[in-house]
Amino acid sequence: MIYSLLKYYLVVTLLIFAGCAKSQEEKALKIEDKNVSIRIEAAVYPSKREDVLASVAGKVKKLYVTYGDRVKKGDILYSLDKELIKLDIQNKKIEVASLEKIRNNFKRNHNASSKEAINLAAQELKKISKLKAQGYVRSFEENTYKKNYINAIYNNKTKDNADYEKLNTLETNLATKKIELKKLEYQLKHADAYAHIDGFIVDIQVDVGESINEDKKVCIIENLDSVIVRAGFANGLLPFIHIGQIAKISFVTSPPYNTEAKVNRIVPIVDPAFKNMTLDIELPNNHYILQEGTRALVTLELTKEGQEKVRKYFMHNKKDRVVEIQSKI
Repeated sequence: MIYSLLKYYLVVTLLIFAGCAKSQEEKALKIEDKNVSIRIEAAVYPSKREDVLASVAGKVKKLYVTYGDRVKKGDILYSLDKELIKLDIQNKKIEVASLEKIRNNFKRNHNASSKEAINLAAQELKKISKLKAQGYVRSFEENTYKKNYINAIYNNKTKDNADYEKLNTLETNLATKKIELKKLEYQLKHADAYAHIDGFIVDIQVDVGESINEDKKVCIIENLDSVIVRAGFANGLLPFIHIGQIAKISFVTSPPYNTEAKVNRIVPIVDPAFKNMTLDIELPNNHYILQEGTRALVTLELTKEGQEKVRKYFMHNKKDRVVEIQSKI
């Protein structure tokens, strides 16, 4: 008997909740004095944020900032040890100069001697041919000089091919050394790191004496002089939200802080963090009362035409009151 009653109440409860289930659009609607508006959850983000990554590898020689420091664009953040880089550059320049000298000498010697054997064989063949024409030399003797001339051409071609391979190897090695030199010069140039935006230093992840690799995250710079209030809204509400629309914002702060501002940006793609489309509102951050992660409720007023459409599409129950959407942020 008790089991049957429990089963009955469970079925009734499920039916009641099923009948009361609302879409996300319906949950985001607010009725006050018979006027319909949209109320959605939001969170605060810095207006600008930079992940500072190491441009080059090296050992950290000096840190110029600590957690919470305010920096301006162009301020130095850290320096790598430059002494080893300078030594490597000096050695690489010596290697480049040495290879250039070997290459130039090789070209000069090759050009001076490559045709010498052919010219000598040609002159001897010319003399013998003249003597044969006068009857002093027989044909088989002339043929010997012809073979010498042909062999000289063949040997020169073979030597040219070998010399070409040697020269090509020299040029390749020289080009490689020059690239290595440019990389070292780039490394020296970027051994000092600078801020690209104004803001505050947070999340420092290196220390003096630490060896770091290229693309190592060094710290984060956050600009909180102004902030972005980002709110998630259900897809079906997109036609009722537009850039320039006035939003009333209530922040969960102590003391409570309320303000109004215009919608600056709408992203009609579902944001994984919000599980919804999003809108952005940029605000000045007076006295830094708003910090990253501060929660807020954003209320958007609708036009009379918009209200009528919302009632028609989403508000089937005339007794519906305020229920905030859960954006899961």
